[in-house]
Amino acid sequence: MNSTDNKELPIVIYDCFSNRMFGGNVGGIVLDAATLETDQMQQIAREINAPVTGFITAQNGNEVSARFFMPGAEIAMCGHVTVGLFTHLSKGTQGQSEFVLKAQAGDVPVRVDVQGGELPNVMMMLARPSVVDSDVDLTALAEALNVSVTAIGTKAPVDMADAGLKHLCVHFASLSEVQALTPDFQKLAEVSRANGVHTVACFSMETEDAQNTLHLRDFCPALGADEVPASGTTNGAMTGYLLRHGFVPPQSQQILAEQGSEIGRPSLICNEIEVKQDQISDLWVGGQAVASIKGVLTI
Repeated sequence: MNSTDNKELPIVIYDCFSNRMFGGNVGGIVLDAATLETDQMQQIAREINAPVTGFITAQNGNEVSARFFMPGAEIAMCGHVTVGLFTHLSKGTQGQSEFVLKAQAGDVPVRVDVQGGELPNVMMMLARPSVVDSDVDLTALAEALNVSVTAIGTKAPVDMADAGLKHLCVHFASLSEVQALTPDFQKLAEVSRANGVHTVACFSMETEDAQNTLHLRDFCPALGADEVPASGTTNGAMTGYLLRHGFVPPQSQQILAEQGSEIGRPSLICNEIEVKQDQISDLWVGGQAVASIKGVLTI
């Protein structure tokens, strides 16, 4: 390509599920990406090297089309980049807005609330979570987590929860136990694959901040990331587990999950559930995001 043929595309990097820079999960966003080919998007995602980069391919009123790429592959949907994307699109607005994100995973309703000079609150509707009994080898799981078998499943069994991705939910009695976890990630990847789950979500109902509901660490070695600082689908799945096992009352409510402090990127994920007849009828997951880098991509 000659230099006269170069295209300049605006890009922005957001720290998602956080209200401050250098917290949350990093998400790249490429604007005006309609003319890019798939291989170009993949190359750009590899160049930006964020966990996930989103490409806005079209916007028609309140409908926004986007594609999402990890550095190595395209994925159907990404929660944290969605929070960053609609934070960016809501700049300069006030009040409440409703959008539809058109992604490979399908149409995702998105709500944005901007009040005064505050950061936008971005909430996306996820699939209603389901929880199934799992036949996990607790000895193998405990060995992979480097804990005793008696430390896990103290109040509730280890179960698999699903809100788009599958997660093993593992309860610990105390915050300190969760904070002290030092898994053997190779063994934990083997346990994940053996049980057909994407991540292992370890949590305590004791929290660092008293206003929050739970403290969560999400280990994802089967996906190529030892631990992620913020994860929307995991939190969505966790709401079903918490309700099923009596950690939260069977009523509509907001569940706040703190995550990421152990790896230096503190995050806050907001889960809103509507409960009818003791079952979750609607699930919304989201939070805030802060722009950390803005620039122009020349291609």
